[in-house]
Amino acid sequence: MVEEKLKVIEAIEEKGLDIAEIAQKIEFDPQLLKLYLNKDEYPIPKNILKKVEEVVLN
Repeated sequence: MVEEKLKVIEAIEEKGLDIAEIAQKIEFDPQLLKLYLNKDEYPIPKNILKKVEEVVLN
């Protein structure tokens, strides 16, 4: 789970995407998403991770 989270964070950084824009696209609170996407061991819920992956990887 942590590996998936780190891959998504790296993809966001590589593409230069803004977390607030991603949050808007998935209709989620930007402050909470920013906390979820910190590089730490805290897990991100799978449903949120999947939505972020869809935005970032497409």
